[in-house]
Amino acid sequence: MAIRLRHRAPDGTTRAWTLKEWVQGRPLGHPSHPLFVHFPIAFYSAILAFDILSRITPSPGLVLAGSYLFIGAFAATVMLLITGLTDWASMVRGSSKRRLATRHLLWQLTASAFFIVTFVIRWPDRGIAQAETIWLVLEAIGYAILVVGQYLGGVLVYEKGMRVSTGGAPD
Repeated sequence: MAIRLRHRAPDGTTRAWTLKEWVQGRPLGHPSHPLFVHFPIAFYSAILAFDILSRITPSPGLVLAGSYLFIGAFAATVMLLITGLTDWASMVRGSSKRRLATRHLLWQLTASAFFIVTFVIRWPDRGIAQAETIWLVLEAIGYAILVVGQYLGGVLVYEKGMRVSTGGAPD
């Protein structure tokens, strides 16, 4: 798939893509928000797995790797926020799709809060051999909340028929 560097309107005129269109992935021909979803999920999954493994077989490398994975997860989350909020702002106010998208956003922000707190309390001890119990508890709660938020995002796309990059049709 080639990136289209200029927008061609149905009447044949061309123009540069707007920043909003770039953020939404229009030059790619599909929404950009779903491109970034997999990264924080993979990172948070690995963090939790590494921390559980460090409790089974103590390893400072696992704990340190988990600590650094948080940084990657946060960077990916920033991209998700930018693309998701851009799409959310384009949705029809008061529509059931926007209400569901708002719930999705709130669940994801809540999960992020748990992960941020975990990162802050673990960073000073990132070189220890075993993950602390409080880290595991906060990560597990954050992960559970993340899964609910992802489910709501799936409902938005697969049941409500929301194509993320468009703002969708009114209800």
